[in-house]
Amino acid sequence: MDKMNDLLKKLYSSKWEKISEMLQSFNEEEPDDFDNLATHPLLIKTDKEYEAADLKVMFFGQETNSWECETNDGIFEEGIDIDTLLNRYNIFYLKKGYEKYGGYFWNFIRRLKDKKSDKKIGYIWNNVLKIGRREKGIPQQGLINYTFEYFNVIFQEIEILKPDVLLFLSSYRYDTFIKKSLGNFSIVPIEGFSTKELCVLKFDNFSVGLALRTYHPGYLQKLGKEKMDKILNKIRQMTDKQ
Repeated sequence: MDKMNDLLKKLYSSKWEKISEMLQSFNEEEPDDFDNLATHPLLIKTDKEYEAADLKVMFFGQETNSWECETNDGIFEEGIDIDTLLNRYNIFYLKKGYEKYGGYFWNFIRRLKDKKSDKKIGYIWNNVLKIGRREKGIPQQGLINYTFEYFNVIFQEIEILKPDVLLFLSSYRYDTFIKKSLGNFSIVPIEGFSTKELCVLKFDNFSVGLALRTYHPGYLQKLGKEKMDKILNKIRQMTDKQ
């Protein structure tokens, strides 16, 4: 655990000076466009439960909005340090602070984790876009460009944390962003589902036990309970076989 966290912190430290400079510059360009101001990057860490797991799952949301809102109302602030953001992840995710929240995404994750299994399954949370905006929704293109140019770290996070399963709860609309982080992939259909509903991703540049992509849980709700349950159960079944 300590080794993984040390490597993650070293990775973030190598990028921190430049991404901090660029985010500060981004926010100074249009300071009155409050909703679109860059928030703090999502920095992740792990714990003993994940390290000791028989099966490691990294699941991805879309982007983090208003992250670390205790600092400058969630707007990126020059001088914020890496430890503050790692502690935010620890409080919110590892120590299950998210359980206080409603919302489709975390309700889906709770249901996913409730699956009974003979294996010890460890889950780690990530996002396809590591830097979001102050309000909900996809960031402006300029901020997305900064993220991939100066903070494109997901491949290295995967190398460090060595998940057996990648689960993208991001929808096909984020496939372009996944490719910017992890390279090209082919889409393999799963019987009984359209490739938009649920599919396997086969990456060209690296191998992983299993990579699945489905809709964001907010949209899964719109498909109806029966379809959502079918997708969730298939994810559980395929994950458990790894």
